[in-house]
Amino acid sequence: MPNVTLDDPVETSHAALVTLQDERLRAIAEQHTTFDVFLRSFRNEFGVQISPTVALLREGAPESVRTVEAFGGLRDAVCVSAIVAGHALNLKMKLPRGVRYSDAFDVYPWFPSQQNDGHIVAVTRALVAMDSAESLQPQSSPALAERSLAPGDLDDVLLRALLAHWEDSFATGNDTIENRRLFRALEMARAASRLPGGTDATFFDEGRAVALWVSAFEILVHDGKWSGLKEVLTRLDQVQWLRAKLKLQDQQVKIGKKETFQTNVAGEVYGHLNRVRNDFLHGNPVTPETLKLAKRQQSVLLFAAPLFRLALTASLNLRFSETLPDTTDARGWGERIGRRTTFHAFQRLAEDAILMADEAPDQRPPAGLA
Repeated sequence: MPNVTLDDPVETSHAALVTLQDERLRAIAEQHTTFDVFLRSFRNEFGVQISPTVALLREGAPESVRTVEAFGGLRDAVCVSAIVAGHALNLKMKLPRGVRYSDAFDVYPWFPSQQNDGHIVAVTRALVAMDSAESLQPQSSPALAERSLAPGDLDDVLLRALLAHWEDSFATGNDTIENRRLFRALEMARAASRLPGGTDATFFDEGRAVALWVSAFEILVHDGKWSGLKEVLTRLDQVQWLRAKLKLQDQQVKIGKKETFQTNVAGEVYGHLNRVRNDFLHGNPVTPETLKLAKRQQSVLLFAAPLFRLALTASLNLRFSETLPDTTDARGWGERIGRRTTFHAFQRLAEDAILMADEAPDQRPPAGLA
């Protein structure tokens, strides 16, 4: 994956996403000359060498892990954990931070042949080809700016929960309908969070992305019979909110012609997402204003990723479960308070991002530029 460079590897029992400095990867490269040359050949559009992220599979891994679906589930878990954090950080700090677009996790189509004979192959839905490795000049995508992904740019609590489900679903083969639904939702969220067009992008591209986000929410909360606006709002209502303002059920979302749902700011933002999806997909009249939130006057698409994190908070039951010790144990109390604060850091960040949707545009300069 040439569009993202991990600072640290992401490990599971049988698979890992690693950097070029990983000792296991270096050992493989030393044994396969073509592979080593291939890894060292990646450049950006200006010829500067870059370090792609590489997926490794443990020798002897079970068949349930040795599939494209298993790799996709691992990639999507990391991708979504990065995307939801990146968008929330960008909203809160008003500075680009982390990875915000899932194109960063695209897999490069060319790869050295297994025979280590100097050839490279590509097999996609559009291409089946072979060529010489010496002729290839592999590059990252010129449309993406930020490539580095530091540990602090990943929603670690969410990632650990998703990797636990990955282990359950793929490593142990516990392919439950709940696990399948979760990874289908993550895959749809990755599709939704792709860069909505290049230099030729219009508001129609944003409308399409909103529609994919709504699909990700609906897959996540599907009960086996039906999934729609009410079901997503009900799931969001199950979040154990940290911010006082989000504990207030002071908003109403209209469902159909007669029913209304009492909810909070997060539910109202999702209601707007749902209305935008309907307008764009059903051919209703739309303008750039269709996308904008009433108070914030920004596109609702900017808030979809942190809102999805909050839906995952409820779906995965991400709650701090440690009981605080007796107050006489000052050291133990302080340590657990610290762990609780760390555990809730990215949920607070996501909640803060959503609360910004209910505020007037901030006229202050971005952090660090005052």
